[in-house]
Amino acid sequence: MRGKKMKIALIAIAAVIVAGIALYQPLINYLGRQAANPTGVVGRIMTRIWSTSFNDLREWGLSHITIDDGDIILSVGFGSGAGIDYMKGLNENITIYGIDISQEAVNSATAINQRHIDTGGVILALGNVAYLDFEDEFFNLIVAGQTHMYWGEVLEQGLLECHRALKQEGILLIYAEIDTTLHFLPEYSNHDDFAALLYEIGFREVSIMLSGNHVAFIGIK
Repeated sequence: MRGKKMKIALIAIAAVIVAGIALYQPLINYLGRQAANPTGVVGRIMTRIWSTSFNDLREWGLSHITIDDGDIILSVGFGSGAGIDYMKGLNENITIYGIDISQEAVNSATAINQRHIDTGGVILALGNVAYLDFEDEFFNLIVAGQTHMYWGEVLEQGLLECHRALKQEGILLIYAEIDTTLHFLPEYSNHDDFAALLYEIGFREVSIMLSGNHVAFIGIK
């Protein structure tokens, strides 16, 4: 009898675990979709959280490049817009274009950067990295912070578009959390493999920077 009760208890525990996993995975999938394209109430909450949650990552990532007077910069997948405001704080004498596929992100970034928008220093729009609406060799710098892992099937096309839109000697800066990147881009669990992809795209020089859970790729055209 005791053995039978133990067996029943183990079966019950296993059922609870399986049910928990079944409920947990859809939630993870949903949050992943929201991270890639914030919408609705959850999207608004996520963009507000992003305005402060990636401060350390942002400052670390941008510390690897120099922003010069007159630079024309593209921020891809700007999320809350805090990164754009941070770059304007580093140098006011620059023009930053920003694209994001999420209207919630555009709304949030507009609110944060309204003073820069009013002076023409920041231009924000809905847009997809795979179809950049900019002429060839337009930007000195393209920044993608904590976003490339969500590009999915358009990852390579997005990188090709970034390369096309960069001026000669222009820089593509990609920085992200390692664990998040590995979750959404397991095929690039080896950082050297992603660097190799950037070389294949056409970047003549690629550097990898690592610090704790942070990784940055710097591609020079």
